[in-house]
Amino acid sequence: MGERDNSLPDSNGVHGEVLIILPREEWKRLRRLDVERIIRENIEKVEETLMAEYEEFLLKKKAKLEKKLEELEKDLERLRRFYEKALQERELMMRERDRLRKENKELIEKLKLKRSRG
Repeated sequence: MGERDNSLPDSNGVHGEVLIILPREEWKRLRRLDVERIIRENIEKVEETLMAEYEEFLLKKKAKLEKKLEELEKDLERLRRFYEKALQERELMMRERDRLRKENKELIEKLKLKRSRG
């Protein structure tokens, strides 16, 4: 038996070799056939099958990516709403801070006036 090639596929996702393991009787039967002719006659069907499987794989991957994109868009929308709310609350806090400064200033002036009279 040949050694198994466990290397990574090339950029096209293809290994350089294919290892087929057959029972002894099947091998004897195949040796009597013209395997090369059979392969040549069926290569188009094999290519079509592989292309269909690859297309199915890509469609599944696309569906997963679209679902992930949808989730990310929902997360982004939640973050936008949170940010807008934070900006509104910041504005509210700034107004309240200014109101309290003004009130504090008035109270300090009243206290100074009261101390100067008394």
